[in-house]
Amino acid sequence: MRRAGSRYAGLAAIAVLWSTLGTATVVSGFPLLGHRPLSWLVAYPSVSLLFGIGLATGALLLTVFHGYLRACYRASRSFSFAMLAGLSGQVVAAVIPIDGGLVAQRIHTVAALTLGISLPVLMWRFVLAQPPGPLRRVAKRLFWLEAAAGAMGVALSRRSVGPLAEILPAAVFHLWVATLTLRRPVGCSGTSAGPYRPVRAAQPVGLDDEEGGHHDENQTSAPRPDRAVA
Repeated sequence: MRRAGSRYAGLAAIAVLWSTLGTATVVSGFPLLGHRPLSWLVAYPSVSLLFGIGLATGALLLTVFHGYLRACYRASRSFSFAMLAGLSGQVVAAVIPIDGGLVAQRIHTVAALTLGISLPVLMWRFVLAQPPGPLRRVAKRLFWLEAAAGAMGVALSRRSVGPLAEILPAAVFHLWVATLTLRRPVGCSGTSAGPYRPVRAAQPVGLDDEEGGHHDENQTSAPRPDRAVA
């Protein structure tokens, strides 16, 4: 049950982030085509608390989702480092407002940049950890979509359209989270009625089958006679 709950923590984070930040934007009348980034929502007393709570709660839920990814998908330490570093930046951005003075503004900006840079990095590290097959292809397409959104975000930022420059890469990342949530993980057995258990691959990565190379725990690890062992 705990593993099943962590599987949907990513979707919960998406719901929290879009509902809280969306509500804060509407209530405050924050201009989405303006030059200031969404972090300046804290300058509106009526929604500043909602903005901070939404960011922090979303980061905590995505941290839980990271545990699910580590248990049910192939993921490297560099992937974990990138994702947790980005989420740490999100928490810092939530608790240190950008309008709190020069020092606070610099800390907040560095934290926000850390979050933004971490998204394509973690998605690429996830791609590299996957064996050839459908999942790797989907993950690679989502990475390139994230890279394109990031490039478009940089262009919008140079044109002083701050909010959309942040929203586009975040939206693609959330699509990545939703895809990995709704896709049935090949590397985990079980359903929501019981705990997920990671299943070790019986063969090296280079010999995995198209669906991810995961085999039942009771299968022998001896290589097939018609395949060469790397």
